[in-house]
Amino acid sequence: MKVAGAMSMTVLVLVLACTVTALAHPLTSGEGVVDESKTFGCWQALIGAKGCIQDIFSSFFSGRIRLSPQCCHAIESITQDCFLMFFPFLDPSFNPLLKASCAAAPPPKV
Repeated sequence: MKVAGAMSMTVLVLVLACTVTALAHPLTSGEGVVDESKTFGCWQALIGAKGCIQDIFSSFFSGRIRLSPQCCHAIESITQDCFLMFFPFLDPSFNPLLKASCAAAPPPKV
């Protein structure tokens, strides 16, 4: 039980750190001007999928990718720039791995 609580706290701290980093380093256009629409779009896609950020961190640290269909939809819609903005501490190759895992997942049951 203590391990699960410690893992949850670690994930929460990482989520907060990435959120602060993302807000401090928003996406910029070629001229160095902040592109607020891209930054907001990235944020909205990830936040809209409940539990997605936690799923991403859990997948990274456990080595087993387990994402909800809603999280897969969010991941498929975000660009590599968005991923790097929100998860600067994770390996950049992890986003393509998540996308490939989502593409290989069976379609959700209706």
